[in-house]
Amino acid sequence: MEKEELYNEAWRLWGGDMQLDILIEEMAELTQAIIKTRRHNVIWNHAVFEEIADVLICLEQVETRLKALPTGIDRETNRPTGYLFDIVEELKASKLARLEERLCAAKGGVQDDIHRRGS
Repeated sequence: MEKEELYNEAWRLWGGDMQLDILIEEMAELTQAIIKTRRHNVIWNHAVFEEIADVLICLEQVETRLKALPTGIDRETNRPTGYLFDIVEELKASKLARLEERLCAAKGGVQDDIHRRGS
């Protein structure tokens, strides 16, 4: 069975509420694994990798579902005008652009400090 089929079947069998609850649980387990690992002055270990895998699987399930849910239907063509995941992609692009701006500003700030010190 393909990954997308697995995700859709899990969503159908257990329902969206259960799948979202599992996502929340897996994210909490990832948080806990990271905290425990950091307590021992380690950044990465097998427990963290395992929880990352669980969270990614849950997020991919949500992504698959959102890619199937239309935002609206064109009355003339009776076709979707877009999908809910398109909203996620737009927000993600905006956030990445903002991150790039912040990085450029931070680099510029570092350059300004260097120039001030040299003067």
